[in-house]
Amino acid sequence: MSNGTVISCTGLTKAYQDAGRDVAVLKGVDLTVNAGESVSIIGASGSGKSTLLHLLGGLDEATSGHVSVMGKDIQKMSALQQGQWRNQHLGFIYQFHHLLAEFTALENVAMPLLIRGEKKSHACHLASAMIEKVGLLDRESHKPSELSGGERQRIAIARALVTEPACILADEPTGNLDEENAEKVYQLMLDLNRELNTSLMVVTHDRKLAARAHRQLTIVNGVITAA
Repeated sequence: MSNGTVISCTGLTKAYQDAGRDVAVLKGVDLTVNAGESVSIIGASGSGKSTLLHLLGGLDEATSGHVSVMGKDIQKMSALQQGQWRNQHLGFIYQFHHLLAEFTALENVAMPLLIRGEKKSHACHLASAMIEKVGLLDRESHKPSELSGGERQRIAIARALVTEPACILADEPTGNLDEENAEKVYQLMLDLNRELNTSLMVVTHDRKLAARAHRQLTIVNGVITAA
């Protein structure tokens, strides 16, 4: 992958209606994330961290401003085009793993490839290789209920990475884990960021973890500042 821009936004704002009033969450955010870069975003609850991630991933619509993913303005795309572009270039990790309970770890990780239209045998081969990278090859036939919290989150990371996205958007990915597992999961994400040259944007409350990213940003009153 080149060292070019993966995600960028200019003049990004987001406001919600609350009891007839406009409540501004983001107030003109400018941001660029380059290939292979890890960026952490911290800020108080309600500061707009998750909102920013959702806008950058095309999961929510900005009030104004522009979002570019791999050189294309995603706000000019239809919902179908956005979904295809996300599947091709972005991976998502959340605080809760969102694994499908009725499927095995292998099937969960293969799912984004199957949605893309890959043959099942090929999708499962790639999924198995990614599960090996997160150290859970011996657990790939287990269902989520048979995995620990840390294991589920590692499987969620494998699922996010299996399509070889340009960027991972992670929203409090360790927020539901104890300190030891949070450390392991965060280190795994940073290791894979370096190994695969996949850009990583992480929203976290944990300043200690945030400090280990290449760049730390803080959202205060809807505006981004360097930490």
